[in-house]
Amino acid sequence: MKVTGKKTVFKGRFLSIVDKYMVGSNGINKVWETVERVNVTGRGAVVIVALTHKGELIFEKNWRAPLESYVIQFPAGLTDISGESEEETARRELLEETGYLADKLIPVIAVPLAPAVMPTAAMHYFAPDVKFMGAANSQDDEEIEVVKVPLQQVNDFLLNRQEGVELDLRVPGILWIMREKKLI
Repeated sequence: MKVTGKKTVFKGRFLSIVDKYMVGSNGINKVWETVERVNVTGRGAVVIVALTHKGELIFEKNWRAPLESYVIQFPAGLTDISGESEEETARRELLEETGYLADKLIPVIAVPLAPAVMPTAAMHYFAPDVKFMGAANSQDDEEIEVVKVPLQQVNDFLLNRQEGVELDLRVPGILWIMREKKLI
């Protein structure tokens, strides 16, 4: 496949719908509808896997409008502040959304978020030994509940979560990668 052009067909406050024109290896022209983030830099997002000094992983039960449901996920945010590095974004988002401060951030892996629909990727960071600094300061359009789970109880928590609460499947995947890398 080779992309030969693209056309923005809708631009909103946060997202654009873009038609990508391509030529397949068989020479046939194709069009693929994609979604692109507006006003992000670099990969577009960061995710923070935070661990307290008590050995608790920090999750969020976050309201997600597209699903009309809460989702269990790691703290995360967009790289939408000009001049701010991914690492600075990760520290800021963790503090804003959870009230925890990360002194150390270890890059784990960058992965695409929804590769069939958008090019946005997220850099995942491990934040060991985070410190609670006070109440979270989430944005008005966010509804987030911080959930701390002892590392030894994470599998049970993910398998037996509350009825009607979705699970971001990147969570077990990133945890597996971190175990394989001997980070947790």
